[in-house]
Amino acid sequence: MKIYTFNAPTNTTVELLWPLRQNNRNKSFDKLLAETHWVEVNSLQDCDLAIYPNKAFNPETLALNHDVFNAVKEAEIYGKHLIIDATCDSDIALDIPTANILRFGLYRSLKKSFETEIPYWTNQKTKDDLESLEIRAKTPKPSLGFCGTTLSAGKLFNLAKKLPIAVAKAALSQGSIAQKIDIRLKKGMSHKVREIAMKCILADPRIDGYFDITNNLNDYYNPANPNRNVLEDLFVENMNKSDYALCVRANGNYSGRFYMALNAGRIPLVIDTDVFIPFENRIHLLKVPVNSLDKIGDLIMEHFEKYTDREWQEMKKENRAIYNQLLAPDRFIPNFVESILTN
Repeated sequence: MKIYTFNAPTNTTVELLWPLRQNNRNKSFDKLLAETHWVEVNSLQDCDLAIYPNKAFNPETLALNHDVFNAVKEAEIYGKHLIIDATCDSDIALDIPTANILRFGLYRSLKKSFETEIPYWTNQKTKDDLESLEIRAKTPKPSLGFCGTTLSAGKLFNLAKKLPIAVAKAALSQGSIAQKIDIRLKKGMSHKVREIAMKCILADPRIDGYFDITNNLNDYYNPANPNRNVLEDLFVENMNKSDYALCVRANGNYSGRFYMALNAGRIPLVIDTDVFIPFENRIHLLKVPVNSLDKIGDLIMEHFEKYTDREWQEMKKENRAIYNQLLAPDRFIPNFVESILTN
């Protein structure tokens, strides 16, 4: 397949371009790089597919790179398929229906047909560690794990901490008040959701909660974070004790832990903030509406008790298989590209 890259730099962060820019890539992409046979061409007119060479949004500042619109115009002139990587915590709409746009944190009710939610991918060590975790038999009580922060610099977070729980829940992301104002009004509120969910679990004697709060460390998902390996090791240890993984959005409307939980063969417990989940109908998960956190214990017990031990283990094995068959980079990226070329 012939790819036009708009002269992509050697250090491009656009993962779809890594088969053409292979130096110093994470080993979790080795299989993709070995099996992808693309040829770079110098003319947009001669390509099968064009890939914009930079992130549409700056990962740190979230500022939009307006040069992306020049690439869109060029691709439209020659009638070429164009992929734009807009993955970051920004939920600003990028309304370009002639392109194929990759995003993190799409909203189920707002998703456009030209947008695709891309999975979060860990490094190879973490993937191997998660893959090696035992698929345990059912225990007398369900166990729920979480490893991460409950802190945020969001403008609404400090306000939420001062509100009564009932009021805070109503104002949280996708809560009744938030929906009336703006579906995207929630930066910082998601960390309050985590806090409330964990308090409810800790107060429920029917469930074992394993919560590793990492407020003294930086976030998981910044590759430059020196604590990243420590944090991911801690997450693996947490999953080793858990059946369910609490998955709550952070600054973006997605959870990297969701994909890590699948890789671990665990059941994601998703606090539903209108989140879009790829292949949701194939995944074994439990979704809890954000305005029903007071019922989280009952929902976990209802889910846990309806499965036999054999079904319980099979579900977790299937989640791990689904991750490897559909969501790992060597499967997701080729399938995504093929879907573009055949539509």
